[in-house]
Amino acid sequence: MNKMEFMDKMSADLAPLPEHERNELLVRCEECFRIGLEQGKTEEEIVAELGYPAQPAEPRFEPSYAGSPYGNAPYGDASFSDRVPPPPQAWTAPAPKRPHEPNRDVPRFIGVGILLLFLNLTLAIPVFAALFSAFVSVCIAALITLLAPLALAVETSLYGEFTNAKLMMSLGMTGIGMILADLALLFGKGLFRATKAYAGWNYKTLKGRNQR
Repeated sequence: MNKMEFMDKMSADLAPLPEHERNELLVRCEECFRIGLEQGKTEEEIVAELGYPAQPAEPRFEPSYAGSPYGNAPYGDASFSDRVPPPPQAWTAPAPKRPHEPNRDVPRFIGVGILLLFLNLTLAIPVFAALFSAFVSVCIAALITLLAPLALAVETSLYGEFTNAKLMMSLGMTGIGMILADLALLFGKGLFRATKAYAGWNYKTLKGRNQR
């Protein structure tokens, strides 16, 4: 008896069973044939090992599934449902991990928030406001001195009073404006970094041990 004949006979004999039980047994038989064929056995040998239907005149072979997930236990006199290896369990994906939810210390959070607010209002905000005012003043001064040659040109076109002294003064003011522009650039970069660092310190201090 080959595999097709065996499966047809099985399907007919198991017809009285519920559908899910019948399908489970048929799947287990398919798995048994697959393992046996991988080990180089013929379909007739596998049918003989399963011992279904009973064939007293034919020799019985003990199955050998060395290295398979179903062990090496002989089927022997066990019932047919015990002779067929169980179907492989379906792989199920692990449940997704829930995101970490920090357990916030509310009283500490409120207390630190009040202290930071007091510190910022009484010290940090006035200091940074003064620094930003100084930065704006330097930028305005640099812009005005850089426009000295343009102011000289406008004055000359309007009043016609051009002198070498005024020219030298406008060039000198332009040089000062270039220096002020460089200072404003450096001052602006430093002020931006300081503001960013202070804001980060406020955030980390407020979060405390809940910061990850």
